[in-house]
Amino acid sequence: MSEIPLFPLNVVLMPGTPLPLHIFEERYKQMVDECLESETEFGMVLADESGTRRVGCTAKIVELVQRYEDGRMVILVEGSQRFELNNVLTGKPYYVGEVEYLEDSSGEDATALAEECIALLERVIEAATEGSVGIEIEPPYRNLSFAIAGRIEFDLETRQEILELPTEKERLGKVKELLTEAVERLERDKAIREIAETNGHLGRKPTDPPGQ
Repeated sequence: MSEIPLFPLNVVLMPGTPLPLHIFEERYKQMVDECLESETEFGMVLADESGTRRVGCTAKIVELVQRYEDGRMVILVEGSQRFELNNVLTGKPYYVGEVEYLEDSSGEDATALAEECIALLERVIEAATEGSVGIEIEPPYRNLSFAIAGRIEFDLETRQEILELPTEKERLGKVKELLTEAVERLERDKAIREIAETNGHLGRKPTDPPGQ
């Protein structure tokens, strides 16, 4: 069991993904200052009207982007380790969590599934941006599920579900399902836009006069 500073927030941080944070509450300014001084991480957990979730991710402070005169800060963090929150301590101005770090359960090889997800992600980006964007992802695809979930704007509950799944194969299976739905929706919308741009007449340019 480990004790780490805790930052409940209405976001889901993923291992290996960056996140900018604006720190303005006094207790969290103190927490961040202590983490900067000791070069330690703090834990982030999703907290909303449904309560505080038990599975979160530690945040490594990558950069102190800006410090204002009143003590407010903008920092850039990167997700590090998943953890399960067992207890919340209140002896300090900020929360402290008693946590157990989570390691992936051993699972089947997920290389084929990873390649399917990369292909789907390429299609999502192409349909969403009107052009292909290269994605520099190389084998062995470590934490690919988190990299994709951190890049695509899935809703918070979905991101939390992915964070909690115990194996990369299970997470990639969920990501594949979500990307497939996104591809179908985006490509359908793109086809509709293209038809609309031809004024509803397939095979004829909008500038062509009727009858040509």
